[in-house]
Amino acid sequence: MRFGSFWTLITLGLVITATSPVQAQSQGPAPIACMIGGIARTVTPSGDVTTDTTNIQDAMDACTTVGAAAGRPVYVQLQSGSYTIKPIVMRSYVYLLIPSGVTVNASTNTADYQIAGSNTCGSVSSSSSGCKPLISAGNYSQPAASYSGIIGSRAVGLMGGTIDGHGWDVTSNGSSWWQVAVAAKGLGKNQVCPRLIEFDKGQNIVLRDIKLEDSPYFHVVFSQCAHVTAQDVTIIAPSNLAPAGSGTPYNTDGIDPISSTFVSITNSHITDGDDNVAITAASKGPSHDITIQNNHFGPGHGVSIGSGTNSGVYNIYVKDAFFNGTDNGLRVKSASSEGGEVHAIYYDTICMKAINTGSKSSKNGAIILDTQYSSSTGTLYPYYHDIHYHDIYSDTDSATIAGKAWDNVRLNGADSLSTQPIANISFYNVNFNEAKTATAAVNIDPSSIYVYSNSVNLTIPGVSVTPAPSVDPFFKETANPNIVSFCQQQNP
Repeated sequence: MRFGSFWTLITLGLVITATSPVQAQSQGPAPIACMIGGIARTVTPSGDVTTDTTNIQDAMDACTTVGAAAGRPVYVQLQSGSYTIKPIVMRSYVYLLIPSGVTVNASTNTADYQIAGSNTCGSVSSSSSGCKPLISAGNYSQPAASYSGIIGSRAVGLMGGTIDGHGWDVTSNGSSWWQVAVAAKGLGKNQVCPRLIEFDKGQNIVLRDIKLEDSPYFHVVFSQCAHVTAQDVTIIAPSNLAPAGSGTPYNTDGIDPISSTFVSITNSHITDGDDNVAITAASKGPSHDITIQNNHFGPGHGVSIGSGTNSGVYNIYVKDAFFNGTDNGLRVKSASSEGGEVHAIYYDTICMKAINTGSKSSKNGAIILDTQYSSSTGTLYPYYHDIHYHDIYSDTDSATIAGKAWDNVRLNGADSLSTQPIANISFYNVNFNEAKTATAAVNIDPSSIYVYSNSVNLTIPGVSVTPAPSVDPFFKETANPNIVSFCQQQNP
C-alpha cells in the first residue's frame, strides 16, 4: 500500500463529517439536550456517593429511550460542582456532558468495584481482572453503547471538566491503588485495580474536551469498537494532587484501542505511567485504520503497537506527534507467545525530545521494532513489514546517559524459528542529533530495509544507504528540509 491510497482505505464506509480526513469518523449527529416532560435532564451534585451515582445513572437510563426515539444522541449535563461516584454504565444514544467547573471523583472504596464472584479488587494477584471500570459499557453483562460518549462542552475545542481516578488516594484497603501496583511489580504479579473509562463493542463513540487524571489503572480503553473519536483529551498521571509516598502509577496507559477499527486520536496531551497510546490486537480481532494526529506526549512509554498482535494490526497513521521525556518514541513490540502480522504503518512528521532520560533503559529508544519483547515463547511469531518513517527528528543527545549512547533505532528481529523476517522498512529524512549505530539485528531482510541518504546519523548494521529520491516513494511526499528547526520550534 502506498500513502496515496491510505485515506481511501481509512474513509471507506464512513460518513464524512469534516473536511480533514483525520476527523472523518462516523460520529453521527451532534447530541441535543435530553428533554423529558419539556425539561432538560440535568444532574446536581449531592455530596453523597450513592446519591450522585444513582442520579447520574438514572438520568442516562431515562435518556437512552429519548435518544433512541429521536434517532439521535442526547446529552445529560452535570451541573457545576464536585461529584463522587461508584461505577456507572454508559447507554446508547446518551452523552455525558461534564463542563468546566465539574469534577467527577472516583470512589476509593474497593468494594464498589468488585466483580461478582471475585474478591480480588484492590489486591495483588496472578490476574489483573477483578475490578469493574469506573465508567463503562458493553462488559460485565451490560449492553454495548453506540452513539455515546463523554464530552466536556457542546462546542468542539472548549475544554470541560475533570474525571479524577484518585489512583494516589488511600482506599478502603488501607493503601493507594498505586501502592498496590508497586507491590505487584515487586512480586512479578498483577495489580487488580479499576480502569477509568472502558467501552466494549461500541460504535460511534466520542471522548472529547475532557481532562482525565490519576486513573488507578488504564485511563481509556476502546475494545472491539468501531468509529471512535478521542479529541482534545488531556490525560495526566501523576497529577499535582499525588503526594509523595502514594505509589507509582504503573500501567496507567493513556488511550488503548484494542481490536478496534476506524479510530481517531487527535489534538490531545497525554502523560502517564505506561504507554501514552497502545494499539493491540490479541484474540478479539484486528486493529486497523487508526489515525493519531497532532498530539503531545509527555512522560510515558510512547506510542506503541503491541504487545498482543496475533489478530493483526494494519493501516495505522501517526502524524504530527510531539514527544517530550517519553521512555520510547515509536515502538512496535511483540513476542512469539502473542505475535502476528503488523503492516502498513506510517509515521510522518515526528518530533522527539529527551527520549529515555527518565527510565534510562538500554531497551528503550526513539524507534523500536521488537519481536522479542517478552521471554514468553510460542508459535505466534511476529511479522513486521511495510513500516515507514518520514520526516522525523530526535535530539538523541539527551538520551546519552552516564557516557552511554543508547541506540536511536532498535531492530530486534524474530528468533530463528520464524520464517518471516522484518522487511520493507523505510527511513526517509530521519534525523538524529548525534551518530549512533542501531542494534545489530537478527532475522531482518537487509535488502528491503531502506535507509535513504537524506537521513542523518542513522546507521543499521548490514544495511546500505539508498540514494534518496526527490519524493518519498512510500508517502508520495517530499522531505521537509527544515525538520530540525521545525521540531525545535514546535517541541521546545
